Amino acid sequence: MFLTEPNQTQYDLHFSLFNIPVRVHPLFWLVALLMGFNGGDPKVVLLWVAAVFISILVHEMGHALVIQWYGWIPSVVLYSFGGLAIHNPNIQSNYGAGRAKRNQWTQIIISLAGPGAGFLLAGLIVAICWGTGLAQFEVMTFGQTMVPSNLDLIPGERLLAYPYIAVLINMMLYINIYWGLVNLLPIWPLDGGKISRELFQMADRGMAIRNSLILSIVCAVGVAILGFQNDQRFIAIFFAFMAIQNYQDISGPNRSGGNPW
Repeated sequence: MFLTEPNQTQYDLHFSLFNIPVRVHPLFWLVALLMGFNGGDPKVVLLWVAAVFISILVHEMGHALVIQWYGWIPSVVLYSFGGLAIHNPNIQSNYGAGRAKRNQWTQIIISLAGPGAGFLLAGLIVAICWGTGLAQFEVMTFGQTMVPSNLDLIPGERLLAYPYIAVLINMMLYINIYWGLVNLLPIWPLDGGKISRELFQMADRGMAIRNSLILSIVCAVGVAILGFQNDQRFIAIFFAFMAIQNYQDISGPNRSGGNPW
């Protein structure tokens, strides 16, 4: 989600997935823990941290695998509120040679790959639960409208014996569906903000960054207001912070730098 790779620490977790190096910064664990802590069952808090880790890793790997397919060499960093899939556009691998063409559509596809990977994971979870009879799902709507507001899990008999698994499934669906949808809002530096900027580049390259930031500020302020009205203070502060950052970027040089997704 963010644009600056954090400094390495001695407490970083390193591993590789599909030949893509992954680094997990210690702040990632701390922020996930704080987000899940509510003074209740500590097992539920640990399940939340696991769900956040798996979901954000899948999200960033979605970006990274598409970057790899285009012939660049990606790496993934998880930290703070999210993560980065990074590559150097000037360095290409033998794999995917000839596909590495940096243009607006390439950037849009890479940006869509992260939320898309999360949606696929959520769909896979629903399909497995439904197909095996572990659970059924009911789509709740706003009033009499057909606009979905929630995906209710109805545990089957086997899943009722394992309540923590049901909790984990609910968490995974929430993160991969709802966080994925929020991430597609045209707010910089979310994936939707990056997509918005590329679309503005197609229409008017000279004013693209400014116009995308104006749209980003309007949307971020709107989400922040909704967050305060619904007593979602974390969301409100988070999006208010992004609105402030976007406002500062309008009057200053573009410091996006690099090619993170």
